[in-house]
Amino acid sequence: MVDIRLYIGTLVAVLVFFGLGVLVGIGITREPRAEQLYQRIERQLQRYREEVSRELQRRDEQIKQLDAELANLRSVLRANEQFVDKVSSWLVQNQLQFRNIALFLSTPDADGELTMRVQSFLEKAGAKVPLKITLNPEAIFRADTFTWRKVAEGLGLIVSNVDDEGVKSGVWKRIALLVRYGDPQNFWQTLSKADWVKVSGNTQTPMGSAVLIFAQQNQRDAEQIKTVDLSLLQALRSVGVRVVVVAPTHSKSEEMALYQTDELPTVDNIDTPLGLLSLVAALLGHYDHYGFGETARRPFPEPNWFVQRAQQQ
Repeated sequence: MVDIRLYIGTLVAVLVFFGLGVLVGIGITREPRAEQLYQRIERQLQRYREEVSRELQRRDEQIKQLDAELANLRSVLRANEQFVDKVSSWLVQNQLQFRNIALFLSTPDADGELTMRVQSFLEKAGAKVPLKITLNPEAIFRADTFTWRKVAEGLGLIVSNVDDEGVKSGVWKRIALLVRYGDPQNFWQTLSKADWVKVSGNTQTPMGSAVLIFAQQNQRDAEQIKTVDLSLLQALRSVGVRVVVVAPTHSKSEEMALYQTDELPTVDNIDTPLGLLSLVAALLGHYDHYGFGETARRPFPEPNWFVQRAQQQ
């Protein structure tokens, strides 16, 4: 008679060895597959590396080619600008004769190069630029009611029984009148003491035109531009001063757009010969928004317009 314990033990042993055999078999059969999969992935990665390397090489060649083309275009542009610079000086000769023009800077011109370039071209056109005023828009914008009233009194205005908006309007109007008719009483000193402006030149000479140079590269607050710059420009226009707003090519279009009303001509590339030519056209009454920025309406005035004007003189 068979012992049941021996039977069960034998069965368990058989099952254990069977399981071990299955595991060993699976391991033996799976190892080559894993190796094959690894090799396949490695081959794909190698192909990808080679494709990326070829693509980068093509890109490098394209960049070199584009750099060469860009260098050539810059050379051509410099030659064209030199030609335009010479021609523009001839086109505007004596066009602004007998005109006094004030230069306003909405922010300091770091090295003064842009301001000098604008002044030099205006003088080539026959104008005189006896007055330069650098605004401090931040100080004006942050000034409290007391400061506005103190400045107004320093400008000779009576502020009793006048509301705050009336005081501000009166100050802007008085500043515009100082530009238009001169300042024999030296009221500009009040504005300088308030740190609102820095004035250089002859403040007593009446001005018929003004150029606001928007030279800052950093972004300015839109509300500040509306409150300070546009208030000044509107006041100047109200007393008969012809105004043009100009900016170099690095200026931001969204900021330049704030100045571009129907009454204010603008030039967004004043650091170029074409921009300087456009400035003279705007001062002569050929109003538009000149330049190559997103908000410009035409790149430059027609040269024939200058020729016809010169023939009429």
